[in-house]
Amino acid sequence: MIAIIMGVYNGEKYIKEQIGSIIAGDCKDWKLFIFDDGSKDNTENIVKEFVRSYPDKIYFEKNRENLGAAGNFFNGTKRVKAELAPEAEYFCFSDQDDVWVEDKLSRSLAKIKEIEGGRPALVFSDVAITDRNLKVTADSYFKAEKVDNTKIALNYLLMENKFIGGTVMVNKALVDAELKAEEKGLLPHKKAKMHDWWFGLIAAGLGRVGEVKGFTEYYRQHGGNVVGGETFGSYFISRISKLKEIRQRIYQNIEQAEEFLSYFGDSLPPDKKRITKEFVKLKDRGFIGRRVSLIKNRFFKSGFIRNIALLIFI
Repeated sequence: MIAIIMGVYNGEKYIKEQIGSIIAGDCKDWKLFIFDDGSKDNTENIVKEFVRSYPDKIYFEKNRENLGAAGNFFNGTKRVKAELAPEAEYFCFSDQDDVWVEDKLSRSLAKIKEIEGGRPALVFSDVAITDRNLKVTADSYFKAEKVDNTKIALNYLLMENKFIGGTVMVNKALVDAELKAEEKGLLPHKKAKMHDWWFGLIAAGLGRVGEVKGFTEYYRQHGGNVVGGETFGSYFISRISKLKEIRQRIYQNIEQAEEFLSYFGDSLPPDKKRITKEFVKLKDRGFIGRRVSLIKNRFFKSGFIRNIALLIFI
């Protein structure tokens, strides 16, 4: 069974379409668990209508306190695995405003079964970018944003997230590894930037990451949430104007890696433990040392422009 975890907050405008696309999919062995992070609009009433129509397929819960986007997904995953659906073998994550293609689950399931081999595994895919009315504006997010989706080894993922959360599927072994780490008494995810990135690090460090070819969802853009390519000049100028913010983001990546090492360092293979330690050491290296380490360990982002900027700004 596939557990689909949806985090919602004030999603009344588009959530009907997303839930409808999940119901219409070709794979039927799923349950949808919706965790509301304190919506102030009509989201709860809309979802409860679906719960009444599909009581065996859809579950709704309102968080007692606001957890934030990442916290909502982490908490939802833990609740589902430990209490609501311990029988689940695979886990997907859904945003409230996108639309899944009909065969998303079946394609993702086939790919993760192909690569897992009893180890933690994660699969992801591309998305088609749309406007708020679902008119396709780009048939590939990876191409539009110039993301190199082939660079999914741990050294690349420590520096840059390659995953769009709504496309991700993970297996039980990965969730078990995460919950076992939490049982050590560590404070959960104080430095993890997003659930998809964190789970990707687990898969790359302890198991396998695989890509489902093509796109599996329509990625709706609305308001300020718009993506698009940049020239070298516009990219460089935007980074110069936000120099402090850019450096802060890089050091947040390092802090995330440090927490990842504290969670999973004892379980990582020696080569992956070494590479994670090298990444964490970036915060203590000098001007030359940081740049030497970036090149030596290939702690790169996607594309020439981003990497030139990285070498300048780190």
